[in-house]
Amino acid sequence: MIDSRPDADHKRSGVNYAGLGKAVEDALILDYIYVLHSTKRQIWSSFVRGLFAGMGGVLGATLGIAALVAILQLFGGAPVIGQFFKGVGQTIENRGK
Repeated sequence: MIDSRPDADHKRSGVNYAGLGKAVEDALILDYIYVLHSTKRQIWSSFVRGLFAGMGGVLGATLGIAALVAILQLFGGAPVIGQFFKGVGQTIENRGK
């Protein structure tokens, strides 16, 4: 089924997919070697990776808690948690006066 596509045969399309894959692989390996030999590049790479991991964790936890609260509201809420938040809200309002 896949072979019946006109572009399935690389000889007809003129694209050497094996050579293209090898070139991409070589470029990635060279970039990896460059990172290994450059302390500044390692630090920057680790910083960016940590930044995105932290943001992903915060975003994931926020969405998870929001989903949990939405589900609890569908089923009538949680009495203990509701009273706690009501007390926190009243404390905040009283301090503002």
